[in-house]
Amino acid sequence: MPLKLDGRQYSPALVERIVVSGGSCKSFVIAAKMLKLLSELELSPRTVNEMTVKIGRELESQRDAQTERYQHRLLTEPATVGTPPVAIACVGVDGGRMQTRTPGRGPGVHDPHWRESKNAGFYRMTGECFEEDPHPELPSCFASRKRLQGLLAGLEETEEQGVDEDAKPDFSWRPKSRFRTCLSSLCTSERFGRLMAAEADQRGFFSAERKAFLGDGLPYNWSIQQACFPSFVAILDFIHPVERLHETSRALWEQSESAWHHCQKWIDLCWQGDVEEVIGLLQAEQQQRGEPDDSAPEGDPRRLLVETIGYLRNNAFRMDYPRYRTEGLPITSCLIESQIKEMNHRVKGSEKFWNDGPEGEAILQVRAALISDDDRLSRHIAARPGSPFARPSRKPRQTLPS
Repeated sequence: MPLKLDGRQYSPALVERIVVSGGSCKSFVIAAKMLKLLSELELSPRTVNEMTVKIGRELESQRDAQTERYQHRLLTEPATVGTPPVAIACVGVDGGRMQTRTPGRGPGVHDPHWRESKNAGFYRMTGECFEEDPHPELPSCFASRKRLQGLLAGLEETEEQGVDEDAKPDFSWRPKSRFRTCLSSLCTSERFGRLMAAEADQRGFFSAERKAFLGDGLPYNWSIQQACFPSFVAILDFIHPVERLHETSRALWEQSESAWHHCQKWIDLCWQGDVEEVIGLLQAEQQQRGEPDDSAPEGDPRRLLVETIGYLRNNAFRMDYPRYRTEGLPITSCLIESQIKEMNHRVKGSEKFWNDGPEGEAILQVRAALISDDDRLSRHIAARPGSPFARPSRKPRQTLPS
């Protein structure tokens, strides 16, 4: 018989176990089984679901209150200073995916559809600056077809001259992440930018010695950067132009050796910061092949050339990779990509359908709190209003959203 108890009758320790299980296991059914096995706590999957969503909505309310305070601060109020001071503040942003359904229509899945979740990572990093580019040559991980096979679709592995495929690239020059916090939401990009700014200020990122904002080529990422993080160095993740150039080379040359030869040359030039040279080479190719007309299909090589040239032109000022390496800043968004996978472990799946709206938002809050390096989830549960185990407070209780 499931325990039909209100969550506030549980101690903070038990509430935390329930929420951690609900936010970590692949499903609420598995979470209920894990709780019974490890804690001898017999709860129905629905109870685990309700408790996880309840805490998630409280975290959302807490997040929104923090954002409102930041938005209404005095213009003369100085930025929060990190303790200890932040050497390198890196903000990464990227999109995820989750399946949702329309709630309130009875049992089953109604109106299934995919939603994009927006995700941000805030990385306190350490690393040194250099007098000159610490790694001017293209690393073997970007020069070897064998190593790029998992990244670039359709890349054929062959024996390559002058490339030691077993050699490990030297990445000792890269800054290292020491502490991470995460945000995730289904809200609009404009709203998400405000949430990100409030989180960054709380972490002391605006007062950091060096600041970097990493993203891919999506316009909304750079709208957030320009509106909320103008003092951060805008950096296009190096992997994204690599993917774009590989796709373009495959469309232009059917023979794999020719396609790889040109692609490798373009990638190396981008690593050197010679983006204008790459644009010039692509324009020369465009002159030979001609401009696409209105009837050209989407996969037409000429159309792809136009799109790639435009992509590089729009992002050239975010592709000064030698400068970023010299200043000890990151140039790839591998950290936020890893974070997306951690989020997807719980929320993404062909068999998973989250209620669109508050419940879908709630699971993102719980998951983001769980994979952050701080103890925000534990602190919130221990001090949540109405808990018989929480210390009495004279502050007015916050009304939870209905």
